[in-house]
Amino acid sequence: MRAVLACLVMVACLATCGAAADASTVSEQNAVREAQQYLQTEAFSLKGLVSQLKYGGFSSSDARYGATHCGANWNNEAVDSGKEYLKTEAFSLKGLISQLEYSGFTSSQAAYGVARSGANWDQQAAKAAREYLKTQAFSANALIGQLEYSGFTASQAEYGAKAVGL
Repeated sequence: MRAVLACLVMVACLATCGAAADASTVSEQNAVREAQQYLQTEAFSLKGLVSQLKYGGFSSSDARYGATHCGANWNNEAVDSGKEYLKTEAFSLKGLISQLEYSGFTSSQAAYGVARSGANWDQQAAKAAREYLKTQAFSANALIGQLEYSGFTASQAEYGAKAVGL
């Protein structure tokens, strides 16, 4: 699905940015193409994509150009990034917003992404509780406290503790 969307973005960008592409340098055009290729496989913030392009050898100005002209919708990238994070680790709503901001998304992009991530915060609390219990023993109250410290609400933390049998 990401690949299809990225291809559509690439086609739309090529159609609408033809004049801009004519005025850009070969290096800038290459940075745009590389940015589009990165977005086909992974979600990035603008800041994260610029960093990735610089890591790939583009100058700061070419990387910035490529990331800003690649046709990305940063709100949608935040949604996709949030979903990717939720596949690998448990997050509270606050924790996922913080993670997306750390990844370079703006506060509004992070909030947008989290709101549309499809997360069930009770299930995330239960997942976090299971992860905590893999490495440390907890009483029910201590686990609830740890979950609340991690950003879960009291009811989500209680749900998480009950889900693991405490």
